[in-house]
Amino acid sequence: MKNSGFWKLASLALALLLAGVVGKVAWAVAPSGAQQQAKEQVPTYTCSIKVPEPEPADLSTLAKIKADQAMVAAQGAFPGAAVRKVELDNENGCLVYSVFLSNGLDVKVDAGNGSILHHEPAGKEGHEGREGREEED
Repeated sequence: MKNSGFWKLASLALALLLAGVVGKVAWAVAPSGAQQQAKEQVPTYTCSIKVPEPEPADLSTLAKIKADQAMVAAQGAFPGAAVRKVELDNENGCLVYSVFLSNGLDVKVDAGNGSILHHEPAGKEGHEGREGREEED
């Protein structure tokens, strides 16, 4: 048979394709423990001020540092970046300042002690529609 090599190759390609599809379906149906835990609370970090339930209308009454101190902390961690916007937020029960920088980062600053808790590309959570107290520079 002249085409036996072709059919072997085609069968192998089909088997690999099906294995890939089955693997993706199995992953989508049954997420791992780490993926499930990540969905529960993202990002995970430890903060100095926990926001009580029910959440107060004015989060600024809980903050121990001012927005300008949070801006200085964020700029110290990322020199050369300018502050675009600052928001005081309840992030997973933690009181943090979200400092949006010109380098595209959203820096989470602990509203109790000014430490940098986390940073991520701005817009990852869609900060445009998020509620929070805004303070501009």
